[in-house]
Amino acid sequence: MGERRWGHFLERTAETFDLPADVVAGAPRMELVGSREFWMEGHRGILSYGEEEIHISGGRLVVCVRGSGLELRSMNANTLCISGDISGLTLE
Repeated sequence: MGERRWGHFLERTAETFDLPADVVAGAPRMELVGSREFWMEGHRGILSYGEEEIHISGGRLVVCVRGSGLELRSMNANTLCISGDISGLTLE
């Protein structure tokens, strides 16, 4: 299926089931709560871990959480939570 047709299919599926398009496409969902907590659903694992930087696989992209005192608070097969003094996020 061509990329253009695939995008149309995902849009229609999202509309039919009243779901966000990014969820249907398999893209991770991220939420930053203030500057102290970061949540990610749909991660594919931790690539590197430190108190000042944590790299997370999101499939086609890598999410880099930067700050100080960073800590992986919880993690399961789908969702993770990072806490600490978060100063920035980048998508690579």
